[in-house]
Amino acid sequence: MQSTETVVIVGAGWTGRQIAGQMLSFGLRVILCDPHRRALDASAEWIMENLEPFASEGHWPKCSASEIHENLQLLELDSLLGEPSRYGRIELVLESVPEQAALKRRLLKELSEAFGPETILASNSSYFVPSTFSRHVKAPERYAHFHFHVPIWKATVVDVAACPQTAKETLDRLTRLAIKIGQTPIVQTVENSGYIFNAMLKSVLRSALELLDRGIADPAQIDLAWTKATGMPTGPFGIMDQIGLDLMLQTMSNARFVEGDQVWSPLIARIEPLVDAGHLGVKTGQGFFKY
Repeated sequence: MQSTETVVIVGAGWTGRQIAGQMLSFGLRVILCDPHRRALDASAEWIMENLEPFASEGHWPKCSASEIHENLQLLELDSLLGEPSRYGRIELVLESVPEQAALKRRLLKELSEAFGPETILASNSSYFVPSTFSRHVKAPERYAHFHFHVPIWKATVVDVAACPQTAKETLDRLTRLAIKIGQTPIVQTVENSGYIFNAMLKSVLRSALELLDRGIADPAQIDLAWTKATGMPTGPFGIMDQIGLDLMLQTMSNARFVEGDQVWSPLIARIEPLVDAGHLGVKTGQGFFKY
């Protein structure tokens, strides 16, 4: 990839804005797209608010607000799909929309029809494997998953995952991009739901929810047992709050269809009331815990 990379991120939610901020701070030009102008404005505000604190903490390179303004373009999705050529050469289009198969499938199909085969298409899906969507993508050799872990500025790891049709060049380009923006790429050529870390994490989070559901302990006690025994700063319920309980609910709902209601329905029932109340975790100031 050249020094003038331009990346399109579709989805200005909690994860999309973090990806945009990470890329901008490392000098990339970012076109952030969303159907809703309010989400775009909120994302830009979040990036500007955290520019100096993240730099002072050593998470992002130090750069000026004027540099971010110059390299960030906010765009409603219809404008991008209507005439993508007007925005110049796009190296990568990354979707980071909610974890809903039908939504991602439809969006990726539209994006692959709008952008030529020289543009990499990628998904930030945290649960689905790439072949779930690759058959809906024109020129699937340029398609892969590019999955970030939140909080992105601290986790600094990204899954670069192939489907059977993904070209080596696609993986190589994504790997170089990950390194350029301060992330550690974990390249995977064999499909696995949840990649590597999330596959392991799912077992921990499920165990924590099962302990809660059985009345063994409350979230604070469960997290305390985990943090004291492992020395890790955050326990399972704190991790779920960081990920976002809405995303957790979507992921668990997908797992329910694969693994059955008997396992997941009682656990989903522990998260649904919080999501319904708007308590989504760190991003809203309250989830299992208050922030």
